[in-house]
Amino acid sequence: MRAILPVWKTTPTTILHRESGIPPIDQLLDARRLRFSARLKSLDESHPLASRTHPPRQHTYHDLIKRRYQMQTENGFRTRLRRTDELLAPCARPKLVQRRFQQEETVPLQAASKEKTASAFLRWLQSLDTLTLVVYSDGSLSSEGAASYGFTIHQNNIPISDGSGRLGPAEVFDAEATGALEGLKAALNLRELATQNIYICLDNLAAGTCLRGTPSDSSQDVFLEFQALATSYGAIQVRWVPGHSNIPGNEQADKLAKAASSLPEPEGAQPTLAYLRRIARQKPKEAFEGWWSTSAPEQYKRLNLKATTGCPPELSLPRDPSTGTSPHTTRDSTMSMHAWSAHATDLKHRTTSFTAERYRRDIG
Repeated sequence: MRAILPVWKTTPTTILHRESGIPPIDQLLDARRLRFSARLKSLDESHPLASRTHPPRQHTYHDLIKRRYQMQTENGFRTRLRRTDELLAPCARPKLVQRRFQQEETVPLQAASKEKTASAFLRWLQSLDTLTLVVYSDGSLSSEGAASYGFTIHQNNIPISDGSGRLGPAEVFDAEATGALEGLKAALNLRELATQNIYICLDNLAAGTCLRGTPSDSSQDVFLEFQALATSYGAIQVRWVPGHSNIPGNEQADKLAKAASSLPEPEGAQPTLAYLRRIARQKPKEAFEGWWSTSAPEQYKRLNLKATTGCPPELSLPRDPSTGTSPHTTRDSTMSMHAWSAHATDLKHRTTSFTAERYRRDIG
């Protein structure tokens, strides 16, 4: 770290971690274990590592056989793999599914800019017949971390039904998928004819892509159920609508999703894989910030500087032309600026005089 930072040799190691954005080695190892724990959660049940993370089952004894002759089939020792898996809460494991490809060429969800797509979407709404059902769905994540969804169903540009709900520990991506599924179920209940078209409109490109193609490993069961319903009933299409573009249906779904964040969390809800991945990224950052708040030198505490795992913003400050270093990083130097300048000038003069004297002796 000293080789890549514009600091002095006497700069304490604690400051080097903060200036480089590189946590101490023990925190780096803990962060690596958290990421590997999230990786274990994304494996299907048939994976060899997934089966080795299961807790041991209670051994059953047979009364007709003496216990000393009964062999235990499983070891109750908590291995490092099992302890690593327990760093994060359990979640629904995704299934190993084949990639899904469309038989015919499909129109991309976004083919133009947000403004042009919004204008084209409003014109497309006017061209629909009066029986077509348009489902607007949206997901939301509050400042407290509550994930919720909302949907509204329009027919002939008139809202006829809506709904909302709260999820467990999840992300916006999961809420978008759940909102699309619940909106589709409600629209199928309102469907009068088998040939009646249903359009699912959402403002999340990632969720829309997974609804039409290969499901994501997070909320995979939601995507698979949506695709099964769309295949069974037919005449169901997914469209992307630009968010916050004054489209009435999308704005109404957004309000419903935000209002649902105040609902109580469902009992027994497991976290989604996307949520666990965010936790695996967030915990190392919080650990680094907590370590810096207790280990920072007094001269840094007065500046109220925070520790980040990325490049600190102070490194983008202009350099001091006299030394080529930032004044912020020279605070811990044992020399003052004037003493260093005088020392550098004297050293340069002595080096030049020594070189000239040696040259005169050689050619003498």
